[in-house]
Amino acid sequence: MFKNLHPSLRNAMYVVLLSFTALVAATFYTIRLTYKHFEPVMDKNYYEIGLNYEKAIENQKELLKQGYKLTTNWDNTTLLPMGNLDLTVTLHQNEKITKADSLYVILERNATTRNTTRYDLKPSDLGFTGNIPLKETGTWNMRIIASIQGKSFEREGKITVR
Repeated sequence: MFKNLHPSLRNAMYVVLLSFTALVAATFYTIRLTYKHFEPVMDKNYYEIGLNYEKAIENQKELLKQGYKLTTNWDNTTLLPMGNLDLTVTLHQNEKITKADSLYVILERNATTRNTTRYDLKPSDLGFTGNIPLKETGTWNMRIIASIQGKSFEREGKITVR
């Protein structure tokens, strides 16, 4: 292919050709990995959530001013064991237990939607309870979202599963 060129120029041309081939192969490999491990947008209603962002913040501030607070039976636990654990969430208003319309928990990892799960809790005497399966170790983001008179009240935190 490059027989008529000087040997040093011929070697340079082979290096350029080899580099270009490696670049094309790496590009196709990256595209293949992207399609194989594709994850969709975290929330399909991201546009509507963005439009209602200011209203959600106002609702949260208003409910905090009214003295609402969420507590769980996991609050004083630093490490949770793997397996199925019972979670009890209690809604307080000015230190008195009160009821919410509904309550659910979302467990998620940072920067991925693959392990994001939602658990609807059932009403009980103390508030809301449910069985949460903790199947993987590590740190999880936990969001507790209560519906109070049509407004969302949210509490975020981290749990560590060992």
